[in-house]
Amino acid sequence: MLKRLYAHNFKCLQNFEMSLNGLNSVFLLGKNGSGKTTIFEVLEIFQKIGQGVTSLKELIGEYSFNFGNKNTPIELELDVAIAKENFSYKLSIEFPENFFAPRIIKESLFVGKKSILERDGGQTSFKDTAHFLLDWHHIGLPLISVRSDDEPLAIFRDWLKNIIIVSPFPRDFNDLSKTESMTINRKAENVIDWARWLLSSNPSLYMVMSDFLKSRMPDLDVFKWDNSGRDDRRLLFTFKEGNKRKSIDFAQLSDGEKIFFLGATVIAAQNNNPTTLCLWDEPDNFIGLVELNHFIIACRKAFEASNSQAQLIMTSHNERVINNFSDHNIFVVSRASHLSPTRIEVLENIKYDSQTVVDAFDNNELD
Repeated sequence: MLKRLYAHNFKCLQNFEMSLNGLNSVFLLGKNGSGKTTIFEVLEIFQKIGQGVTSLKELIGEYSFNFGNKNTPIELELDVAIAKENFSYKLSIEFPENFFAPRIIKESLFVGKKSILERDGGQTSFKDTAHFLLDWHHIGLPLISVRSDDEPLAIFRDWLKNIIIVSPFPRDFNDLSKTESMTINRKAENVIDWARWLLSSNPSLYMVMSDFLKSRMPDLDVFKWDNSGRDDRRLLFTFKEGNKRKSIDFAQLSDGEKIFFLGATVIAAQNNNPTTLCLWDEPDNFIGLVELNHFIIACRKAFEASNSQAQLIMTSHNERVINNFSDHNIFVVSRASHLSPTRIEVLENIKYDSQTVVDAFDNNELD
C-alpha cells in the first residue's frame, strides 16, 4: 500500500508530498494544468524501474527539471507498506553542466530501519555487506540479483513492476493477442495480452471477470480464446437471447464495452495480487451515464475489500465520478499559476460555502 509520495524539482512538483496511508481508494480533483498527470508520471518512473528500466535517461530528461532548473537535484521518495513491512525508496538525481544525460547522486532502499541498498554516486552497498561500483547513469535497484523472490529487494521490485497506470483509448486496443503480457501499457492497447496472462496463470480469475462483465452486459453468456495461429489468440464473446446465440470478436465490441473488459481485467489483477496499486486517468471516458455510477462503485468496492492492501487512484472532471468519493479521500490538486508549484490538500481540511464539492470546485472555492 502506498503510504507516501514525495517529489522535489520534478516539473511542477516542488517539495510535494502526498500521504495516502490507510486509504484504499483516492480521487485527485484539480483543474487542467494543476499537476495530476505529473503525479502519475512520478509513479510511472517507479513502475518502470520495477519493470527493469535501468538507464536513467529513459526516465528523466532535461525538461523533467522544474523549468529546466538543473542547479537543483530532483528528489523522489516512495514509502510503501507490503505484508506488514515498511519500505522506503529514495532517488536523488542531478544533471551537471556540460553533461548530456542525468546521473544518480544517491539511491537507497530501507525496510524499516534496515538498510537493503545504499548508494552514493557509483559507490554502492547491499545489505551493508557487499560493496561495489555502479555506473551513475544507471539505476541500481533493477540491476542487483537476489537469491530468492522472498528477499525484501525482490518483493519491493515486484510491487513496483505490478503498478497499473492506465489512460485507455479503446480504439487503439489490439484485436488479436500474439503473446501473454505480465503488465499493461499506459494506453492499455495490450489489455487482451494482459488478460490472457492473468487467466493462464490463475484460471479462477475467469469467474471474477465474467461476473463483472455480466453485471454490465446481462446477455453475455461466455467469453473464450480462439486459436488463430501458433501463438495467436482471438477473444470471442458469446451473447444469448432465449435460444439464440451470437459470437463476436473483441474488435466488434463498442468502445465502452472494451472499457468494461479493461475494468474486469483490472479487478482480476487486484484479486490476483491484493497489494496492487492502480492509477486510472479519466475512467468515465467512453462509458455511458447510465452505467458510469455502477462502474465506479464496482471498481472501488473491489479495491476496498476487507483486509485488502490494494489501492485505486482515479482522476476525472466528471461530476458523477467525483460524487462517488468522499471528503476524506478526495485530494484537491491546485496551482496558483504556471509559475507556481503544485499543492495538494485533502478535501475534509478545506472549508467551502457551496452545498456540493462540484459547486465549490466550479466556484473556485477549493484553490
